[in-house]
Amino acid sequence: MAIYEIPIIDVPYQRLKTFLNGVDVALSLNWNDWLGRWSLDVEIDDETRVAGLRLVPGTDLVAGFNLGIGRLVLVDWAGRSGNPGRADLPSGTFRLISMV
Repeated sequence: MAIYEIPIIDVPYQRLKTFLNGVDVALSLNWNDWLGRWSLDVEIDDETRVAGLRLVPGTDLVAGFNLGIGRLVLVDWAGRSGNPGRADLPSGTFRLISMV
């Protein structure tokens, strides 16, 4: 099993393109001030497959969607429990990990 960290920069909306398990994928991460949470959109071959997925630590975020991209897991790197705040992904307190 290969494990990769998906880099998160310090902006409230970001979109990155990558290959996960040989699949051309675009990931969009969004911070919602009103809800106080991060969400994830997944596009494969320029088609949105998952939209508005809440980033919940410790779970396979794309399980059950049969995307063929492996697992995406939000890891609580600091071990403090809870959900990530606005600065927690860019700072590395929580990290988005791909496992294929």
